[in-house]
Amino acid sequence: MKTELNTEKWDLLAKYFAKECSDNEKDELMSWVNENIENEIFFFETQKNWEILNLKNTMKEVNVDNAWDKLKNRIEQDKKFVINTEKRNIFRLSAYMKYAALGLLLVGLTVITNKIYRIINSNNNQIEYFAVNDAKNELTLSDGTRVSLYPNSKLFYPKNFTANERKVKLDGEAYFDVTKNPDKPFIIEAQNTEIKVLGTSFNVNSNLNNKQVEVFVESGLVQVTKKNGEEQSVLIYPGDIATISKNRINQAKNSNENIIAWKTKQIIFKEDTMKNVITTLNKVYKSNITCNDTSILDLRFTSTFKNQELNSVLEVICLAFDLKLNDENNEIVLIKNSI
Repeated sequence: MKTELNTEKWDLLAKYFAKECSDNEKDELMSWVNENIENEIFFFETQKNWEILNLKNTMKEVNVDNAWDKLKNRIEQDKKFVINTEKRNIFRLSAYMKYAALGLLLVGLTVITNKIYRIINSNNNQIEYFAVNDAKNELTLSDGTRVSLYPNSKLFYPKNFTANERKVKLDGEAYFDVTKNPDKPFIIEAQNTEIKVLGTSFNVNSNLNNKQVEVFVESGLVQVTKKNGEEQSVLIYPGDIATISKNRINQAKNSNENIIAWKTKQIIFKEDTMKNVITTLNKVYKSNITCNDTSILDLRFTSTFKNQELNSVLEVICLAFDLKLNDENNEIVLIKNSI
């Protein structure tokens, strides 16, 4: 996919991520974002690039010197302005030039940092969306269906659904809120499983071992079909969870209150072992938490967290059990305080 942006849009993006947009400017940018899926994906890509360099919270930390060099060169090439380079060190950027320079910096970041998506232009108009860590990986399909993807998951879908079917393919985990259409079921292919719905909300996880697929239904009805070997289909009801393996489909009431906590960011622990707590936190926050003493894993923890940062959650746990943290090399270790 190739997205063309003029200088004004880059300036608006820079101002938006610096939280200095006026209401009218924000409306203008969001209107552009909502024009099509390409603009929406491009917006989230740029947001990710901004966050990678920790630029979203303050513009004061940005060294605009290099950005200004690039901007100056572009201006000189356009022969619109003449800049006295000898006075550059004392030159004060106007508000417009500051955002223009940061906008140009974003252009560079878009090229050199990781993408949150890949779009494949082919005869069947298929799109491949790849979700990365620490990004808001949400998209709306052409029928209005909303999808939230877990980091490192992929969704393959057509830009526009055909008249006969709505079919997508999932590699990883995603939460679907499907727009109801009795005449055109929504079908998801994941590993050896086909999931068919008319309109409902549910979670699909194909990241399990041995190519198993897990389906949790929050509302509505979902038909799950095992495709490998002898074909088998079952209906999954709200509150139920199904695990589909090569040989069978196991269906039961869901007992994991945090099964979609990665999406809702609401975590509930009720006398859970710290082993389960650590497993849940590692999934929700894509973290790597361990402990230096196996006795910590048997401790029981009760608490509820909603939209809280991982650090604040860990602070509560440390206070509850008199623990301390050692955070090095992307690994967080829970350690017992010495008496």
